[in-house]
Amino acid sequence: MKLKTLILALSALVMFSFFLNSCQSPEVTSAKVYFQQNNLEAAEEQLLIALQKEPMNPEVPFLLATGVYIPQKEWIKARDQLLKVKEINPNYTNPMTRTDAGEQLKRLWGEIHTQGANKFNDALKEIFPAEKDSLLKKATQKFELAIDIKGTEIISYNGLVKCYFLLDDSVNVIKWAEALMDKNLFDEDVYAYYVQILWAQNEKDKTIETLNNILSENPEAMKLQELRVQYLVQLERVEEAKDFAQKLTRENPDNVDLLYLLAQVFLITGDFESAQYEFNKVLIENPDDIEVLTRIAEAAFQAQDWLSTEDYARRIVELDPENAAGYMLLWKSLYNQGNKDEAEKYRQIEKSLR
Repeated sequence: MKLKTLILALSALVMFSFFLNSCQSPEVTSAKVYFQQNNLEAAEEQLLIALQKEPMNPEVPFLLATGVYIPQKEWIKARDQLLKVKEINPNYTNPMTRTDAGEQLKRLWGEIHTQGANKFNDALKEIFPAEKDSLLKKATQKFELAIDIKGTEIISYNGLVKCYFLLDDSVNVIKWAEALMDKNLFDEDVYAYYVQILWAQNEKDKTIETLNNILSENPEAMKLQELRVQYLVQLERVEEAKDFAQKLTRENPDNVDLLYLLAQVFLITGDFESAQYEFNKVLIENPDDIEVLTRIAEAAFQAQDWLSTEDYARRIVELDPENAAGYMLLWKSLYNQGNKDEAEKYRQIEKSLR
């Protein structure tokens, strides 16, 4: 009786084994054996045959990608096979890895992007220009490969454009920024580098047009908003710049960078009282900011407000006793108030510092 039971169990096991093997081609079965033997070349050969025999089986390209090409660092081949899996069956999940093609692509992209980011960070630490450029070029290769693997990851474009900007490669900055635009993706840093290159190449009208287009859809991009105001001022479209700057400060009243920018615009337009008012808002955040104190002192001087100029100038030289500009503003404000002896004292200090 026991012998009969044993024979029945063995027969069931054989039939079960036969059923499992019948679900996949002999080539796939052989490839899995070769994987166990770490014979990737033979496994690839068997899987390529299987791919021809059963082109609609998503397991075959999945195994080619994860079992052969990723271990061999054949990144593009791995990408192509994973994309093939998604074409055959977008919902396919491998029972062994419990991952799908999208997850594997993300992992593959992540590994390459991280290599690029590490090269980029190493470049920033490098003090020798030649070595720095060499590392940046290696980083660009990794970032471009990462984009080839997964072309919608904005962070890879960010790293790539930064590398090319640091390498003074304006052609590639434009190329990859426009590639991002073509995909309808947005990254503030990428577009900031892009418009700076356009401006440097004297494409002034295109720069403003590009900024207007980008900001119509991404008004929260403050870096680009500031660039637009600055460029409009340089084009002597000052009233337009002032309108934008005032609108921005109304919408972002706590943004000191925008307040400073508006104050500068007022300074340029000759509205010195408004400039002082805006500079004072900035000083509330940091009352010891020498640069802001200097700008507000200049605005007060232009407005012929000698007392305010003196007050700001004294604060400047107290904070920085070797600040020649501070002493110049101080002695001129005193001179205009009729305090000629004291003015001469500070004029001599300014001369010695210059």
